[in-house]
Order: sequence, then C-alpha cells, then structure tokens
Amino acid sequence: MRITLTIIWAIALFIFTCSFNFHQLITEHYIHFVHNSHPDWSELFKLDFEFDDSEWVTRKIGHFVGFGLLGVLASNFGKYKSAFLYSVMYAALTEVLQLFFFRGGRIYDIINDSAGILFAYVVCRIVFGTSQRHKRKVK
Repeated sequence: MRITLTIIWAIALFIFTCSFNFHQLITEHYIHFVHNSHPDWSELFKLDFEFDDSEWVTRKIGHFVGFGLLGVLASNFGKYKSAFLYSVMYAALTEVLQLFFFRGGRIYDIINDSAGILFAYVVCRIVFGTSQRHKRKVK
C-alpha cells in the first residue's frame, strides 16, 4: 500500500510541476502537457525570486511540503533512509523535466525540495527514532 501511495504522490508531483499552466491546473483542474523539444537550459540557473508575490511563495511552500511528503511516504516514515536520497533525485529530475514542458525548472527549487525532504527525514528520525529507542529499552 505504501508503494502505491508513493507512486501516486510522485505522479501527482509530476503533474503539478510539469503541467503547462499551473494556474489553470489549480483553478480549472485542467491537466495539459506541451512538449518542448529544445529546452532553454539557462532556465535552471535563473534566480527570479518573487518573495512579494503570494502565489510564488505558496508554490515554494508547496514544493517544500510536497517533496517532504514524498520522502516520508517513500521511506515508510523513516524506515528506509535511502528513500530520502531517491526523493532528492526525483526532485532534481522533475526540475529538469520541467524544461521539456515549457515550465521553468530551477536549481533553487531543487534546493527547496531537498530542504523539505531533509526536514521530513529529521522529523521522522526524531519522532520514530525516539519511539524505536523507547521500545528497545522496554524489552
């Protein structure tokens, strides 16, 4: 069941990150992909921060939370440490793939996604690591 949920969430993240028009996806639930056979690789290196734009900030929070959730699901709440690394690799892949769908993949989004994954990892280690130690002491 966990693997199924992880795959479904990874597909949802792909749709959110690579759909041609994110605003239309959210407001009209319209999923639309347009292939770009000649992506502009310089898009990855843009530093177009828009901290005063609430929609941009909301998307960045969505990246952080969405990929953090992917890390939690993939790792089965911290049981498989390697799943966090695979989640970071998937985050990087989605940013590169965005370039092939007329979306702006950014290295800073990979960092943001990775921060969400790292945060999820730390929380899992604190919450579930503590409970594991407690169970060992009780036995």
